[in-house]
Amino acid sequence: MSTKWILYSIAVLLFVTTSSTLSVVQRVIQPELLATVIVNEFLMMSVGAIKAFTSILMSITLNGIRSRKIVSKIIKVDRGLLIDPINTYRSTFIFTLVQVVAVYSYILILFTYDTWVWTNAMDNMSAMYLISGYPHRIINIATVLQFCDLVLLLRSRLKALNARLSFVLRNFEESGTGIILSNNASSKKPEIPTVVGSKIFRASEIKSGKIVPFVQSPRIFNRLQTPSLKISERSTIHSLRELYDDLCDINVLINSTFGLQLLLELGVTTIELTSSLYLTLATLLRIQTVAINFIGQFTSLMLAWLLEYSFKLVSVTAPCQSAGNEVETTAVLVQKLLLVRRFDDETMAELQLFSQQLLQRKMKFTAFGFLNLDYSLLFTIIGGVTTYLVIAMQYKK
Repeated sequence: MSTKWILYSIAVLLFVTTSSTLSVVQRVIQPELLATVIVNEFLMMSVGAIKAFTSILMSITLNGIRSRKIVSKIIKVDRGLLIDPINTYRSTFIFTLVQVVAVYSYILILFTYDTWVWTNAMDNMSAMYLISGYPHRIINIATVLQFCDLVLLLRSRLKALNARLSFVLRNFEESGTGIILSNNASSKKPEIPTVVGSKIFRASEIKSGKIVPFVQSPRIFNRLQTPSLKISERSTIHSLRELYDDLCDINVLINSTFGLQLLLELGVTTIELTSSLYLTLATLLRIQTVAINFIGQFTSLMLAWLLEYSFKLVSVTAPCQSAGNEVETTAVLVQKLLLVRRFDDETMAELQLFSQQLLQRKMKFTAFGFLNLDYSLLFTIIGGVTTYLVIAMQYKK
């Protein structure tokens, strides 16, 4: 790791730590806010600051090496998998650029609106109270975007691998099985003995109308059928197995790089989502006392924050679910290829090894091993937040 990058990371770390500490202190000494708001802000700022501090510290110590390994693995996979890498890289760059511009434009507008609403509502509230809490949020959203983009990149490579498997399968489905069932032997083929009772006759010895062969078993058809040509796809399947193994290694590196950060991020986002929903409902139901002219601005601000929290949850879970679906598609395609009869023994052996590989090296994304990242986690968070809100509303009433 270069010295300039280390110095830059340390500078960012010191800046985020200082601003986060100032933000926490500002929330503790603020006299005019409600106790609920102070506790909520203190908790969110503290956990969010810890998460941002952890992200930057890990990028300095561990994640630099892991990131280089991820890049080298991706380059290796792309060389063996992508047909048009230049077009793929161009599309990826455009998507990432649009994503970053859109997300950070929304974040900038949200921060500006947040500062304007609170400074107008509270006469003695300084802008520093709000601005000091923004740097660690920028770091946290950057971590989510990095994870999201890497998982989407992994999903696109899995999709390309499935396209290769589908191409092999489609070729054999269009050409048919190549098996012809017939009981008419050519005159050039060797005579096949026919058993009638306890005697064995040759075809030339059977006179018309005297002895009629009776086929009692499908084996006779198998002996009379035109032999089909066995086709080898061993090298193709073996190369795809190696590519899948490299993709699994990338999956492991992504989990080790972002696991702890995502665990903290999910905790922070869940707390923020719950508290923002509670404050919004408490304001609309008049459980919390808010000035009438401030209700509309406060509600719209909370909804804007809710959109940002929801975006982070979906950005973490949706790409992981999509990548998991591609792995399931890979397993289905391998099983379909195992049913093709025209493959030779070496190809069938490779397919069986591929099937075992899919069972033993299952690709999944976790938050430091504690939580599986997919739609089930998203539904669990929604259910937990809803349950808490129902109980909290009843308790306040």
